[in-house]
Amino acid sequence: MRIHGLIPLSLVLGCSVAFAQSDPAADLKRLEGTWVMVSGKRDGEPLGADHVGKSRIVWKGADTVVETPHQAKEPIKAKVTLAAPASGPKTMDWTRANGPDAGRVMLALFEFRGPDEYVVVFAPAGKGRPGELDAKKGSGHTMHVWKRVKP
Repeated sequence: MRIHGLIPLSLVLGCSVAFAQSDPAADLKRLEGTWVMVSGKRDGEPLGADHVGKSRIVWKGADTVVETPHQAKEPIKAKVTLAAPASGPKTMDWTRANGPDAGRVMLALFEFRGPDEYVVVFAPAGKGRPGELDAKKGSGHTMHVWKRVKP
């Protein structure tokens, strides 16, 4: 009788673990499309509204084209690798084909905040991955919050 009571509990716990983990290929699919920046900050300071309002990113699989005036005058092309560790935030590794730090890897954390919004926090190229989803003063990190453009 007691074993019967444990079976439903183990099924519930097993399901919650399955939902907590993520598939990087599914995350790339979820990122497909065009996004606009709704807020951002660098090293603890908010990005200017003029930069935020002009920033957009287009995802096609692991390929991105990013227009961010606070980083470069020309669109930046990058390849992105995603990972979903067993615990903690998901990770992104960005390698830019052009623009600032072209060819160098930028390590980042990211998190979906609903079906049409995500946040990403980058370390400068060549630096260690951020430890949290924030860009506090003195960290050198940059945080972007992106919202999907509806077709």
